[in-house]
Amino acid sequence: MKNISIQAEEELIDALERAAEIRSTTVDSVIREALRRYLQFEPAQAKAYSFIGIGHSGKRNLSTQVDALLAEAAQRREGWSLPE
Repeated sequence: MKNISIQAEEELIDALERAAEIRSTTVDSVIREALRRYLQFEPAQAKAYSFIGIGHSGKRNLSTQVDALLAEAAQRREGWSLPE
């Protein structure tokens, strides 16, 4: 298990401490459970490109293939560029 640190308002910390006391557990346990529940309902979403569809390429199927084309051309360290 790894440690993380966060900053929070005093009201939030007080609420966490009350929740832990009511449940007879630790603040750490309450936070872990809250994070698990949050992540369960907030799945990671693929990055959406905001500029898609603002121009005309002359190709009829480009908009339906945009995700596949960008994923193929994208390089995490260098960005993306059109194939030569």
